[in-house]
Amino acid sequence: MNKNNSHVSIIFLFIFSLFFSPALLAKEYLSPAEIEKWFNSDDELPTSKVNDGQLIFLTPKTTKNIFHSVINIFVDQNSIDNGWTKLTQCYSNLDPIHRTAVVYRKNLIKNLKVLSSKNIKLAKVSGNKVFLKDVTKGATLCIGANARNFYQNDDKSFSLINGPYHRKFLDGYFPYHLKLNIHYIPKLKFNYGTPEQQPGFQVKQDSNSLLIDTLFKGRLKTEFRFNLIK
Repeated sequence: MNKNNSHVSIIFLFIFSLFFSPALLAKEYLSPAEIEKWFNSDDELPTSKVNDGQLIFLTPKTTKNIFHSVINIFVDQNSIDNGWTKLTQCYSNLDPIHRTAVVYRKNLIKNLKVLSSKNIKLAKVSGNKVFLKDVTKGATLCIGANARNFYQNDDKSFSLINGPYHRKFLDGYFPYHLKLNIHYIPKLKFNYGTPEQQPGFQVKQDSNSLLIDTLFKGRLKTEFRFNLIK
């Protein structure tokens, strides 16, 4: 891209729910129909000319040089009471570009801050966006934030909702390597997750944690369901 071009290209838009109202508290209920509507929604696509972002899991022999994101989400008592989780997210193999922005869903993110960056001239937070300037080869970026993505369902279980994750430029979607580490307090028990484990979407369960390692193209939304241990 010509460095004289001041146009800001938003090349990846991701993280957190499109569907759920930011006013909805964790103590309120989400019906199965609402969950299903969110998974099937494409509300953020601006025109019919943009492809549908059909989700395809990939299983190449190597993930070297593929855009990579590592996310750690911490679910604690505050998450149960108010729906807010803590997170860190680090990106690597960013595309060299003069100007770009990482965009998060407005009102479902707060306390957004840049923790570190490399091979990026400027990384600046403004509202729900992180604006980047002069991203060069080998660039990395780490951010910290709180996310409103933990909801109570009508059966009193809880859902951790994330997405859509996608890496998009113009009318195309490109491979995205995501590692999602979910840490939760002992009073919560993991029940099940969507999508289910399959080639290209691996889920490893440990004591009070989940590790999801996935390589995909398109738009990925996830739900992980938990129950309170009485």
